[in-house]
Amino acid sequence: MQESSLKIPILPAELITEILLKLPVKSLLQFRCASKSWLSLISTPEFIKAHLSMSANNKDYTHHRLIFVQHDYNVELKGRICTYLKDCTLSNVLDDSVIGAFDLDYPMKNPHKSVEIVGSVNGLICPTIEQEDLFLWNPSIRKFKKLPDFTAKLRLGYCIMYGIGYDEVHDDYKLVCVFRNSSYNISHYVEVNVYSLNSDSWTSINDFHSGEQLIRWGMFMNGKLHWASSTSHDFHSYCGWDISYIDLAHGKWGKMDTPCYGEGDFEFLPCLGVLGSDLSVFCNSRKTYTDVWVMKEYGVKESWTDVYHQLYC
Repeated sequence: MQESSLKIPILPAELITEILLKLPVKSLLQFRCASKSWLSLISTPEFIKAHLSMSANNKDYTHHRLIFVQHDYNVELKGRICTYLKDCTLSNVLDDSVIGAFDLDYPMKNPHKSVEIVGSVNGLICPTIEQEDLFLWNPSIRKFKKLPDFTAKLRLGYCIMYGIGYDEVHDDYKLVCVFRNSSYNISHYVEVNVYSLNSDSWTSINDFHSGEQLIRWGMFMNGKLHWASSTSHDFHSYCGWDISYIDLAHGKWGKMDTPCYGEGDFEFLPCLGVLGSDLSVFCNSRKTYTDVWVMKEYGVKESWTDVYHQLYC
């Protein structure tokens, strides 16, 4: 009797790539050991960018996760407040489920020191510990990098506003830190520093309008970091504001038109965001109304659209 042998089917390279692109990062890390050809494929910049794009545009949010900070009152440490990072899937949040939230065992973890997430882009997280140490951290592949010291010029009475984004022109991730006098005299900015992951170094940018203050963290889209900005001295309400942005490829600051509210003075707390693929503004006027505006066509003032309006009696 003739001995039969089983042959493993050889799939076309294009089909293998298509299958691997649909897998989660955890599986890809394991499959790198399957063969040298798979390791080579999964490690290429083209595959990494394609996988990132597919994951980001996944409509059922199976590859999306939320990371947040939890503050605990620790009795054993004499009532000291300890901070931890937790995460959960976005699908659990949309389903009103909190069961999936669990502690993150992040590399720079220290419950005795406060941790804050100051930005994220393309799955790359930027945490700061005690406003002293900055890190770039990729939780998917469990790698992190401590950034070179940036606090040498930080003195008592100053605070920092952050923003992180991707410079597609130079294929580089960049972090922007704006040092500002935290007193009510906001006419002087200390310095604007930009960190480049490619060069692992900081550079200074000096063309920022010194009379303005940035509000909250920078929102990244279209190759730029955007902040709501104002010259108001009232840190709780802003009447008259702009959108300031920095082009990460060229390191230049600019202005963008805000939504048109019509006539009259409006005092509210503006909050920039990204809704889908559009720049958005959340406006909460004190116990009067709430608006959500979306810029349907980037850079075109007339494309600002009021997609949500709630008037309070």
